[in-house]
Amino acid sequence: MRNRIPGFIVDATNVYRTKDFIVKQIIGVLYDSEEQNIVLSRDTYYFRTRQRDSEYEAVYRNRKHIDGKRLPTMTYTRTYVY
Repeated sequence: MRNRIPGFIVDATNVYRTKDFIVKQIIGVLYDSEEQNIVLSRDTYYFRTRQRDSEYEAVYRNRKHIDGKRLPTMTYTRTYVY
């Protein structure tokens, strides 16, 4: 099953890499007619392993800055995958 899509890419708006994690951001807008609208991010932090780094580098090898960077949002939630 060589052509499977890594979990950290599925449904991601943005993917970037830190020293210890590959981070998947799913960004959305929460609409609120009484207060204000909010841009939010549901983040999943995947602990870096050789396998995940290899998959990441295969997908993003043509990026000018391979590690990418976070897209800023007003609020976020975090989930960790080890």
